[in-house]
Amino acid sequence: MKIDPVTVTLKNNVTVTIRAAVKADAAGMLDAGWRYLQESPHFITTVNEFNFTKPQEQAWIRSLNESDNSLLLVALYNNKIIGNIQLRGEPRSKIRHNALLGIAIRKQWQAIGLGTALMHTAINWARTKGALKTIWLHVHATNEHAIALYRKMGFREAGRQPYYIKEPDGRFTDNLLMGLLLE
Repeated sequence: MKIDPVTVTLKNNVTVTIRAAVKADAAGMLDAGWRYLQESPHFITTVNEFNFTKPQEQAWIRSLNESDNSLLLVALYNNKIIGNIQLRGEPRSKIRHNALLGIAIRKQWQAIGLGTALMHTAINWARTKGALKTIWLHVHATNEHAIALYRKMGFREAGRQPYYIKEPDGRFTDNLLMGLLLE
């Protein structure tokens, strides 16, 4: 197992479990993925583009679990996935010390400490494991709550891509690149 399960009590006094994802989580991850996309405008993938199969999801979970510089965690409440975080480590030798972070949390579970708990757990794993030196992430420049969380966790803006994201209404949003040096 990549990481021991962690139990966290959130600001609403509900206790959730954070643990490494396993192949058996594939259906729950797909269901959560659909819900994330329906609840938030801050994903690059649209609902119409989210067409992964259970075997594809199982293969993705397996690939992250088999990589020494990658991690996939799920947050569970009543055995339902309410959030997840991934560190997808780079496979090429010159950049293996980098991982790309992705996080998603069901709307009703946001702003009560789950994002902080997921981030702490993933960052602590990365620091303890020692294979990673830098964690990167992309975020919509308009996603103020996510940016505040990332800054709280020590991430700093490393770049901005103007007009990177075309919203459904035709407006454009900048993409922010943020990074965290683990040393």
